[in-house]
This record gives sequence, C-alpha cells and structure tokens, in this order.
Amino acid sequence: MNAADREKSCLPILRDTPLFHDLGEEPLRHLASGCTRRTVTRGRMVCESSTALDGLFVLIDGRVKLAIFSAEGAERVIDIVLPGGVFGEAAPFLDEPPPVYAEALCDCSVLNVSRERLIEAVGRWPAVALALLTSMAGSVRALTRDLEACCLLSAGQRVARFLLNEASGGLAATDQAEVSLPAAKVVVASSLNLAPETFSRELHVLARDGLIEVGHRTIRVHSLAQLRGRCGAG
Repeated sequence: MNAADREKSCLPILRDTPLFHDLGEEPLRHLASGCTRRTVTRGRMVCESSTALDGLFVLIDGRVKLAIFSAEGAERVIDIVLPGGVFGEAAPFLDEPPPVYAEALCDCSVLNVSRERLIEAVGRWPAVALALLTSMAGSVRALTRDLEACCLLSAGQRVARFLLNEASGGLAATDQAEVSLPAAKVVVASSLNLAPETFSRELHVLARDGLIEVGHRTIRVHSLAQLRGRCGAG
C-alpha cells in the first residue's frame, strides 16, 4: 500500500481518535500517510516490552491489556485500553523498549502511527506536540493515582473508586448506574493490584450491604452516594 492509499484508509480513523481531534487537516494527512493497520488475534502481543516501538498505537476496536511481569513471573496490569485509546505515545521519543507489553484481550484492530511521521509532525506543527504532551501528562496522572491507590487505599476503597470511575456516565438523578467491566474480573483485579479472590470478596461485601448487584460482566450500582462514602470521595 502506497502513501496515498494509507492516507485514504487511515485518515478517518485519526479524525475519530480523541488524541488527534484538535489537529488541522494538513498534519492529519501527514500522519495518516505514514500509518499501517493490522489485526491482532486474542491472546497475541501487539507489542512486547523487549522490543523498541516504531511509533504509537491507536486501538480501532477490541480491548488491549498493558501489563508488566515481575522477575518471578507475576503479572501486573497497568491499564486496559478501549477503542479510541492510544498507547506507546512516548515510544517515538525514547530509543529503548517500552516498560510494558500490550496483549489483545479479544480480536483487535490497531493503527500504528510511524515514529518518523510523528517526529516530523512535532517539528512542523506545535499542535501535534501539545496533543502528545497532553496525552502523556494524562498517563502520568493516571499512574500517580494508581500509585496513590496501591499505597494509601484499602482493597475495599480501591474497588469502590474503580466502580465510581467506571460509572461516571450514570444517572445522577436516580443515584444509580450500571458498570460494564472492561475486561474479565481477573484482569480488572490485577489492574487494581488485588488478587482475584480479594476483588471478588470486596464486590460481595458491597453487594451484601445493598450498594451493588453483581452480574457476569455488569455491575448495577444502587447508590453512587454511598459508594463515594466507601472510598472517602466527596
């Protein structure tokens, strides 16, 4: 596929990606002409922590797990990327492998925006640099909140905060919401730095107290206000 065909195929995807929403048509076309699209089947790696990346990734559809392994082989999930999300945005500016690996949780389509085009775009259009800086700042903030939760919050508080974050689109008028888990419970538990049994136990406690109702992949929140009280949120 030549540059013109890549631009035609990938430009609509970049337009729909929040990271690139505020960019003009010229930088978008420049980036799109250097993109490649591929499909990754469930359980396969999008990228590995031992291999340097040639650009950043945009998730078109599916779900991707970002995680690390300890020296003993224990896995810690850092993030679960949903469609429209971006990962590896620091890769174009670091001459080293990324600290995490990315695994497809289901069949996925991803767009790779080339390192060369990104660096050229940063030099030509300040809006591209600002967009990338904003994205990376958001990642730093998320990691800081994750560290805070692991160090300062109990297991119950972490689960309550997770449900509140996922229920941000709930119905405020009724104080209720429905949460769709972004991945299997074992993956969500790892993202909260909890054992699966601990995550299940804390959900059971909230259900026992009448705050939630647990389904297979959905959780019905009966009281957002009481849930905020459980994690100390105002």
